[in-house]
Amino acid sequence: MAERGFTLVETIIALTIMAFLFTIIAYIQARGAMTYSVTRQRVEVQESLRIALNKMSSELREAGAGSIVVGRGGQEISFSRDGKCGRFSYDARQQELEADFEGQPLPFASNIAAVSFSYDAERRFVDIIVLGEMGRSGVEEVTTGIYLRTP
Repeated sequence: MAERGFTLVETIIALTIMAFLFTIIAYIQARGAMTYSVTRQRVEVQESLRIALNKMSSELREAGAGSIVVGRGGQEISFSRDGKCGRFSYDARQQELEADFEGQPLPFASNIAAVSFSYDAERRFVDIIVLGEMGRSGVEEVTTGIYLRTP
């Protein structure tokens, strides 16, 4: 009479194949989670950089050409607009861009790795370069040039 069932060798082979498949599935899931995390960080940095450039562009576009002063090795720009003084500066310790319109600097963009302002008075042109980084996102760079409006 033949007994029904699996032999020990068949069971070990089946378990080995299943363990191999589970290992592959776990690896794929871990890679997907890591890729999602890095992508999320990159998107967050890009959004922060976009907000920074939009805010600085809109404020600087209306600034008086004679009032633009770049300081701190290009990490700060001061200006006058509608009789009010303003300033954008980079806080390297907090990795933030700050806006100062009332004598109190307030952060408006985070995850900033570096910033560079330059001003060409002859062309009335402000050049802004901002680098951002968060975790393992890698360094993201955005630049813009702003022609100041003539009075």
